[in-house]
Amino acid sequence: MMITSYKNKIAFNFTMSTALLVALIFFVVHYVVSLAVYNGLQKDIMFEADKHYYEVGIKDGEPYIADKAEWFEREHRELEVNPVFVQITDRKGVAIEKSPNLKQDSLTADFSKEDRVFFRSKLKGLSIAQMQVALKEKAEMAGYLVVAIPIAESEEVLDTLKNVLLIAFPIVLLVLFFVTRFIAGKSIQPVLSVINTASKITNENLSARIPLPVGKDELGKLVVTINDLMDRIENAVEREKQFTSDASHELRTPLAVIKGTLEVLIRKPRTAQEYVEKVAFSIKEINRISYLVDQLLLLARFESQKKAMDHQRMDLSELAETILQRQQKQIMERGLSVDLDSDEHYYVYSDPYMVDIIIENLLSNAIKYSFENGKIHIVIKKSGNEISFSVKDTGIGIAAEEILKIQEPFYRSNPLQHPQITGNGLGLSIVKRMCELLTIRFTIESQPGTGTTARLTFQS
Repeated sequence: MMITSYKNKIAFNFTMSTALLVALIFFVVHYVVSLAVYNGLQKDIMFEADKHYYEVGIKDGEPYIADKAEWFEREHRELEVNPVFVQITDRKGVAIEKSPNLKQDSLTADFSKEDRVFFRSKLKGLSIAQMQVALKEKAEMAGYLVVAIPIAESEEVLDTLKNVLLIAFPIVLLVLFFVTRFIAGKSIQPVLSVINTASKITNENLSARIPLPVGKDELGKLVVTINDLMDRIENAVEREKQFTSDASHELRTPLAVIKGTLEVLIRKPRTAQEYVEKVAFSIKEINRISYLVDQLLLLARFESQKKAMDHQRMDLSELAETILQRQQKQIMERGLSVDLDSDEHYYVYSDPYMVDIIIENLLSNAIKYSFENGKIHIVIKKSGNEISFSVKDTGIGIAAEEILKIQEPFYRSNPLQHPQITGNGLGLSIVKRMCELLTIRFTIESQPGTGTTARLTFQS
């Protein structure tokens, strides 16, 4: 549970990545300090070597101290905070003279080392920094000047620094882990709020929303996106509930009519004509149910319809003529006259199948709601970058306050006043939704008793 916590993962990953950086910093610190210490020691021993080199002379091939009394007196006179060991050897490394502070001990010349090269050695188990200078007479090797200074204290300082760094390393990482864990916990608090709010959301409670965090960062954008998603889900669920309620109501009526008709039909023997009439009436109601189901399925496809749209270049004038031919029977039955005002071909880029459904619904409504022997006027024209397609009828019209309502599913205006006009109130809701998908502007203008104008505006 510890490592699966998101804030622990953040703290762990951050600490591990920081550990490499801290280790590198500690290594650089130790290296720089060591370099500074040994450079200082090298300068000191070089100074001492140069100073004593000029005090050494060579006679008969053997090195000697030019003023031994002065040398010994200076050794006693100076305060040795950091003593310097000096030794003169012959060419074989055997000691000839040495400083009094060496007492019974001797420095060992290392013939493998180059002249005036700083290196570390041991004197009675103690660490020393040593340098040897070749003593020559006329290019002939006479011996060596060996100079050394103790470095035990310097090494102790460096060891202490190393131990401090090694001890501090895990402590720093541990502190860093818990500090990062605390900060991460504060940072992901809105995420916990998202989880808590999401756990409270059910089908019966879709109104809960996640509170917005203070900062306008990526997490804030996530919360806004989730809240927007919840808005869409809530609206979809509400539409589904309303849709299911309305659909069940609309289907229940024709089914009840069919059931009642058949029940009356079987109560007693009927004539052949009565059977034909009742069966024909039932078939009519079944056709009504079939049409209603087709319309409901069409509405149900809208959410995925946008992905399935197939935009093509299409001729509105030609499409209008095709639909009028399909509606010719209904037009003639009502004694209507139809004018198509389109002096040229108008092309738009849209989905032909969906535009066909839209225009056919508008024409069907115009035919259905027009008075007998009325007139329908279809006008297609272009204005700037827009092409408008309008259908105007001379029918019963509708009040202004109901124009928005008739675009909702299953709404019909005053159906009892016009019982001869059948329908299910889905036509204009289908038109409205398809126009939204195709970005077509859809408007309705109407006056009761005068007629209605439905207009589609396309971008050319």
